[in-house]
Amino acid sequence: MTAMVLPSGVSIRAMTFDDVAAGLLLCRASRWNQTEQDWRFFLTAAPHGALVAEEGGRVVGTVATLPYGAFTWISMVLVDPVARGRHIGTTLLQRGLALVDPASTARLDATPAGEVIYRTIGFTGEYRLARWCREAEPSSIAAGRSGARPLTPADWPAIREMDQHAFGASRLGLLQRFAAEAPEYGRVVALGSAVQGYLFGRHGHDREHLGPLVAERPDTATALLDSVLADQPNRRFSLDVPDDRQEWRDVLAARGFTVERPFLRMHRGALTSPGQPSSIHAIAGPEFG
Repeated sequence: MTAMVLPSGVSIRAMTFDDVAAGLLLCRASRWNQTEQDWRFFLTAAPHGALVAEEGGRVVGTVATLPYGAFTWISMVLVDPVARGRHIGTTLLQRGLALVDPASTARLDATPAGEVIYRTIGFTGEYRLARWCREAEPSSIAAGRSGARPLTPADWPAIREMDQHAFGASRLGLLQRFAAEAPEYGRVVALGSAVQGYLFGRHGHDREHLGPLVAERPDTATALLDSVLADQPNRRFSLDVPDDRQEWRDVLAARGFTVERPFLRMHRGALTSPGQPSSIHAIAGPEFG
């Protein structure tokens, strides 16, 4: 990618906790769902991994990175709508990629518009996803009848191993944050002490977001989802689902979910730890992987 020249008066610097409020304003302007806790997680997990573009003392753009060892997630490429079309977002992306360790592959989830840009700088598609959304509505599923149960501390070793196998890297800190902040969504299906699948979720500005949801079988994934829908019938939900899960997509449609928008998972460089996408029924989110 050819280095872009920032407009006069625009500078890029490290993001700090003092910039969280500005980051939230950019999320609201773009109708994104992230919360203050999401921003704080980025800055805590990677203290030097986020940048802002500033103009006239005002934050007009952001980018964040999350290192997962073998790969690094590129996230939160946001530009104030009134500042778009001036190469600020492209420059932030360049600077964000420069933060990625040379030994680490860059990965991200791209919108259709972003996909065009990412392909020009060497990103390759992995698999397509779609965001599915559901309005609050009564559930016909009886609470406690799905076969899933709340996770317990004893489940963590199995979840950690299963998640690393599915995702391709350890993200235990992220999952523990989800479990602590939204414990009502932490669910497992287990056969004895063996975990067959798990679900986490988090609170959002506009909707509750469910994911990651990892299970070897669609019926296990269904049990996990039904457990939450039965217990939380008055909440609006979204989840991001790989397109090649037709049986699972049929389950979502039957429960009132509809597709809102597409994504494409992409990477740049050798992907030595792709994980096991076949077990992923919902990702953690485009911002987290």
